[in-house]
Amino acid sequence: ILGGWRMSNILVLQSGLPFSVYTSASFNPVLDSNNDVIGLQPGSGDFNADGYNYDLPNTPATGSVHTGTRSDFLKGFASASVFPTPALGQQGNVGRNTFTGPGLANLNTEFAKVVNWERYSLEFRADVFNLFNRVNLTQPDSDLSSSLFGRSTSQNLPRSWQFGLRLDF
Repeated sequence: ILGGWRMSNILVLQSGLPFSVYTSASFNPVLDSNNDVIGLQPGSGDFNADGYNYDLPNTPATGSVHTGTRSDFLKGFASASVFPTPALGQQGNVGRNTFTGPGLANLNTEFAKVVNWERYSLEFRADVFNLFNRVNLTQPDSDLSSSLFGRSTSQNLPRSWQFGLRLDF
């Protein structure tokens, strides 16, 4: 019972995936008495007023965005207010895929034992995915108009088990 076991592991260590900050809010201008656009109301999006509501903001000040640890993504990597609004009619200058999301660390393990009888063999197998049950966060919400902006609100790859029997004859 104690001898003949086999164990194999797969270790995955991955840095975070890139993501972009954008706003999906609609164009909400400030108008003067002649109905000319003179600015944008707070929370307005579509900065260049082209009808496409996925515009990029301007680059935030250095040190105002924190994407180094998992707790940064749980608390929020930045406040939406640190991303300046571009000039009226302009697209923001923050780059596409400028920020890096949370990384992934995962250990999958398999335990197996084969028992032979004459011309038959029976294999017992147990697979454990995410053995240490590490919380691997998903990408944060990167829409400035969302109330959850900057936060990772779910995880992927929780620990799971799988058992199997295989009979060869």
